[in-house]
Amino acid sequence: MESVKKVGLAVLTAVTIAGTGLIYKNFVNPYETVYKIADGDTFILENNKQAVRLFGIDAPEMDNCYGPESYSRLSQLLKKKQVQLKEPLVDKFGRIVALVYVNGKLINETLIKEGYAAYRSEPGSGKEVMKAAHEIAKSKKIGIYSSDCTDETPPDSKCAIKGNHDLDRNDYLYLLPSCPYYAPVIIRRFEGDRWFCTESEAKKAGFKISSACAMGTKRE
Repeated sequence: MESVKKVGLAVLTAVTIAGTGLIYKNFVNPYETVYKIADGDTFILENNKQAVRLFGIDAPEMDNCYGPESYSRLSQLLKKKQVQLKEPLVDKFGRIVALVYVNGKLINETLIKEGYAAYRSEPGSGKEVMKAAHEIAKSKKIGIYSSDCTDETPPDSKCAIKGNHDLDRNDYLYLLPSCPYYAPVIIRRFEGDRWFCTESEAKKAGFKISSACAMGTKRE
């Protein structure tokens, strides 16, 4: 099924992609002006107020670690700028998802490299440069990968329960130090992970015990 959709000044031909959404081709004019920044990885176009999300990245929510910083950095990079959208798709929320360029610079890569957003592996021409940017930010431990937002050991040894936000399932789970697979779990506060001192505290925050924990583990 084919349909035609206008995105600002760009007239696009929409082609259905099995199971995922739409991909847009045949830009007449791919340049658009940014009207507003919504959060660290989403902005609004000026002409038709269309929401655009940067492809292959995931910036922290505003109430998570580094969320405000990511928002501010995207504002610096994009607000009132002309952007070029490449390889755009449409997600289930009706947002365009694309590689975003300003004066030939890939903004998706910049945010990852500077530690303002996590890389999410997706097929496309930007995959390798974004993956390399991720390795740089992670190795330098900057931004979301700094000790401000990422921990392997608890800052307080008395508060060693790991609260993990499973992004794939959007589940909030906690693990006790006695649970299997406890050690490999890294606390990423930029994804909504947290440390807890007690199970009661974890449950009150909406976390439930992980199924990975052994049956019969002593609870409070």
